[in-house]
Amino acid sequence: MTATNTVGQWRPREKPFKKFVVASAMLALGSAMETAAILDEDVRKEVETWKDPMTVMFEVLPAGPYMVLEKKGGRLRYLGTKKAAADLVISFKTLEGAFLVMSAQIGTPQSYAEHRATLKGDVSSAMSLIRCLNIVQAYLFPKIISQRVLKRVPPMSLKKHAIRAVIYALGVPYGLRKL
Repeated sequence: MTATNTVGQWRPREKPFKKFVVASAMLALGSAMETAAILDEDVRKEVETWKDPMTVMFEVLPAGPYMVLEKKGGRLRYLGTKKAAADLVISFKTLEGAFLVMSAQIGTPQSYAEHRATLKGDVSSAMSLIRCLNIVQAYLFPKIISQRVLKRVPPMSLKKHAIRAVIYALGVPYGLRKL
């Protein structure tokens, strides 16, 4: 049921399940990004091209959830779910748009093409971030899902399968300490 605010305008009802799914996906993605920046050579090379220090924030408008990453001292860290000042901000315009991306129903390129997200900051850094996200999503998702949401699925060698196991076993649970 919808409710009205003090000036008589309608506001949308809360969507706790979608917000939980998006927040959980951001937690997993942030933790996996931090781990992949250590273990995966391609992600590490991309992160090296970013200015130091640099803060990246994903946000869902109007009131969260958030995911904050920071490159400092040459290392990428997942800072958690608190809103922070950032050099690069990727904002999902609605919770529904973020839910579609974070639940792997649509890919990042489709999200931008459909104007579900906006970018504030350096475009070249954002492209580098998207390349990192594509690699990390290939680690997190099974191949059948990766083929649907990524334009090109990176090849998975035996070493990359080992990195995937480390991300699942250590990287994602490690992120829980950031809550």
